[in-house]
Amino acid sequence: MKKIVLFLCFVLTFFILKAEINVGNSVEWLCADADLIAVGTLKTYTKSATDDQIFVCTFETTEMLIGTSLSPIVFAIHYISEDSLKKYEEQQINLLVFLKENKTNSKTKGSKSQWTAMETYNSLPAFVNLATPQQVLITASSFTVLSNREKIISSCRRILKEISEYQIMGKTVFKNYLQIPYQTIAFNLLYSGSSCYLNVPDFMFPDSKEKMF
Repeated sequence: MKKIVLFLCFVLTFFILKAEINVGNSVEWLCADADLIAVGTLKTYTKSATDDQIFVCTFETTEMLIGTSLSPIVFAIHYISEDSLKKYEEQQINLLVFLKENKTNSKTKGSKSQWTAMETYNSLPAFVNLATPQQVLITASSFTVLSNREKIISSCRRILKEISEYQIMGKTVFKNYLQIPYQTIAFNLLYSGSSCYLNVPDFMFPDSKEKMF
């Protein structure tokens, strides 16, 4: 009986700890997983006809970091305030967006747009104000936040170049998990009561693992 109780306590503790783990996307993984990365401005936005938490944005590109879609691009975005979109549209602020083909995201399949904005951590969309960058893009190389336009763009270009060179050798990039150290900016942003991890490209981070457990 005692062994059964101890076993049940162990199992319960395991699931409690697992439930508290928080995982986010590093900028390295966003670059590896995105189908399209572009700099540009928001021309218009409307609420989705299928979900009032989803907005459909028309985005005019000024620079394409990866992808070949013609401008303007229409994409769906989740978990963003309408006030932010209104500001972006009215002030024509320079923005950076990471997109996936819409068919891969069940949240926005009904939006009828070709693309959907990826997420960084805690459901924040990977839609970055380059004039005054939010604490959105976490780099797994230092567990810090990319906080200015020049650093963001140069880091993305460097990461994309490294990924491209790896793929040219006939190799495939896989997603691994990298545990975030305590007392880092990344940990403070993702902390929710237990361990925190970042999704990262496997080849770039030798200390990362295929599974968290």
